[in-house]
Amino acid sequence: MPKGSNKDYSAKMTENLKKALTEMLILTFLSKKDMTIYEILRILDNQSNGVCRIQYPYGVINRMSDRGYIEIAGKAVSDDRRRIHYRITDIGRDYLEKITGEYKDFLAGMNMIMKYVEKLGESGEEE
Repeated sequence: MPKGSNKDYSAKMTENLKKALTEMLILTFLSKKDMTIYEILRILDNQSNGVCRIQYPYGVINRMSDRGYIEIAGKAVSDDRRRIHYRITDIGRDYLEKITGEYKDFLAGMNMIMKYVEKLGESGEEE
């Protein structure tokens, strides 16, 4: 398929949506309990039927850590593997509250638009 095709655009849009929502999802999990990256990835993958799979999680984890949203809660060794548990910080909780509100407002607006479009399609007239 030629570059710039609808398929390319759709994949890029999906990737951008994932990036935009990943921080919110990770912070939401960490607001409930400390977790390892592996636990977070497993939940995202399993609960979304693979739709929210993250290929390279360390970039987002490092970025969130650098911004002060998360921190290392502890380190443990099991099965000869070092496991790092992360926790949300107070700054991360504030940020999560802000982006969750923005996300809900955006979804509400999108739903209103979609309902309008459905009505427009039924009547053929603009309200």
